[in-house]
Amino acid sequence: MRKERRGPLMAILQKFEQRVERVCLVDKPIDYAFLPDHLFSYMAKSMPRLQFIYLRELNLEKINRGTVVELADHKLLKKVIVHGCRNYEVLEDFRNLPQLLVVKGEIVGLKAMLGDFDIDATPSSGSPDRQKDSLSSSSASSTTAINGKEDVVEHAVPTVVEVANGH
Repeated sequence: MRKERRGPLMAILQKFEQRVERVCLVDKPIDYAFLPDHLFSYMAKSMPRLQFIYLRELNLEKINRGTVVELADHKLLKKVIVHGCRNYEVLEDFRNLPQLLVVKGEIVGLKAMLGDFDIDATPSSGSPDRQKDSLSSSSASSTTAINGKEDVVEHAVPTVVEVANGH
C-alpha cells in the first residue's frame, strides 16, 4: 500500500475501529501483494467487535505467522474467508487459525453466513420454499478447503450455510 494512501485509510479505520464487525477486501484481477501485514495486525489488535473478514482475489504473501496468531486469538472473530486468493498458505500453517475458511470456486448464500439475509423471509418473486431451495443447491462444481482439508463437490456448489454447518 502506498504511503500517500495509507494515512487517509488508517484515519478512516481509526475513526470506526470500535464499531467494525465485518471487513471485505476485494482486488480484481489478482496482481501484486499491496496489503501490508500491519493492516491485518491492526484489524486483530484494534477492532474488538470484528467477526468476519472476507478476502477475495487478493495476493496475501505479506501476511506473517505472528499476525495469523493475533487473528486466531481475537475474541469475537468467527470466520476469515479466503476466496480465490493467492499465497494464503501462511493462514493454513500449523492450524493456527481455526476460523479459516478457504473457498475455491463460487459460493452461494454468502449473505446468509454474514447475517444479512433472512432465510425465512419471503422473496418478492416466489415462495419461501423456493428461496430455501435456491440457497441449498446450484449447478456447478467447487472445491472448498477448511483448515487444509479439501473436499471436491461435483455438480453442486455448497452454500455458505452448509459449509459453515459442516455439511
